[in-house]
Amino acid sequence: MKAAVLRSAEGRPEYADFAEPVLGEGRESVELVAAGLHQIVRSRAHGRHYSSTANQYPLIPGVDAVARTADGTLVYTGYVDAPYGTMAERMAVPNSIRNALPAGTEHRAAQVAGGMNPGMSSWLPLKSRLTEIDELGTVAVVGATGASGLLAVQNARDLGARRVIAIGRNEAALEKARGFGAETARLTEDREESVKAIREALGDEAPSLVLDYVWGAPAEATFEALGRLEVREDSASDTAYTQIGSLAGPNAALPSALLRSRRIKIVGSGIGSVSMAFLLQELPAYVRRIAEGRVEVAVETYPLSDVAQAWTAKSKDNARIVLTA
Repeated sequence: MKAAVLRSAEGRPEYADFAEPVLGEGRESVELVAAGLHQIVRSRAHGRHYSSTANQYPLIPGVDAVARTADGTLVYTGYVDAPYGTMAERMAVPNSIRNALPAGTEHRAAQVAGGMNPGMSSWLPLKSRLTEIDELGTVAVVGATGASGLLAVQNARDLGARRVIAIGRNEAALEKARGFGAETARLTEDREESVKAIREALGDEAPSLVLDYVWGAPAEATFEALGRLEVREDSASDTAYTQIGSLAGPNAALPSALLRSRRIKIVGSGIGSVSMAFLLQELPAYVRRIAEGRVEVAVETYPLSDVAQAWTAKSKDNARIVLTA
């Protein structure tokens, strides 16, 4: 079969022949319709992700996809055993995980493929937080100007957040976040200006949840802004600071005073920190959200045969690149 084939940890995949996947017990063969080229796809393929330290090459990249089953049903799926991935004409996927697209939404297959991974990155911590508190209150999104961040803004609003604070650098993307109902704080190269912008956007209320997609210096600015909020001993709620991505750097200095001065917990959300049971429980609902157009997902499509070009392409307007059969 034809697939995107990466032959070493460096370089780009090429469109080439690869052995057919072996159908083990409990798996079925499905045909590719669309697969998202997410940040995690690149980092795992190149062995730079914490979940990909034992890569063996050659391999096929890809973590999830919309695929066609033998009976013609379009399903969102993944969980392909290495060295296989989802960027191939055919893949062997668990037959117990069939997240079918609703009837009549086949034309949204690329949006589902492109939006599930970035969208679930905020949907899961938002839904998890709602099991701990009655309502979301204020949600801050650090790195809100990327595809994942803009989906986080939409998800927070749709799940009842009273206020959403979108924090980021790109003014055009911040304007889009405002269109989704968010208030904004613009980051600059000046640390003090960034802290002041975040502090002013937060107002008098500490956020119940922070979703951080970038870490590094923006996280440090956010920590400082949180530390400048008035300490209210009668506060009934704490702040859950959720670290999701690290595009701005792998490390961030955490002020000790912040931990002592307010009720805050800092956790991560990713492979290994989210239970598989919770993930599988939430997948069908989010597939429906995207397929039915209830969340806006911008995509830019390339045929699988153009994987080498797509691998290093820069998409426009925060679109997620999607490879199609």
